Amino acid sequence: MPYPVLPSLLLLFAQASTVPACPGASEQARQLAERTWITTAVYEGDDRSRNQVARYPGVVGISLWDACSNRFEYFDPATGRSRAEHGGAGWFFFTGDRRHQHTVPDAGTPLRRRVEVLTASEFTYSRQLPHGMREGAPWVTVHVVHTPYAGPWQVRATASAASP
Repeated sequence: MPYPVLPSLLLLFAQASTVPACPGASEQARQLAERTWITTAVYEGDDRSRNQVARYPGVVGISLWDACSNRFEYFDPATGRSRAEHGGAGWFFFTGDRRHQHTVPDAGTPLRRRVEVLTASEFTYSRQLPHGMREGAPWVTVHVVHTPYAGPWQVRATASAASP
């Protein structure tokens, strides 16, 4: 056999290629980072019959998540442009009980979201907002549904949203 070491090297390469890129990241962070997401529905309270996405433009967008750096970035779904300069980028983490995700924007108010679904085909969270996002309106729980993004924009993390 001309290359007796080759089978051992191939086995070593096969084992190395199955190791996750960020072994210290939580399972939820890795799941979120596996795809680009887009908001597809927003429901108020327990009513899942009426998609209110037009009423809540502040929660609608395309999102990227990086499990290695725990950074996130949001993009405008109409243009594909980053929202990083307007508080649409920062840090994220999941609580130890895996029930909540916190986002801490580089500029803006930190948010706490209750994770409802996180699978390969859906990411849904709920949070409290003023009804219709109008200041002074009564608070309502909204359920924000995301599905994998397959649109025309090739979104990539911008330098302003990159890890310092």
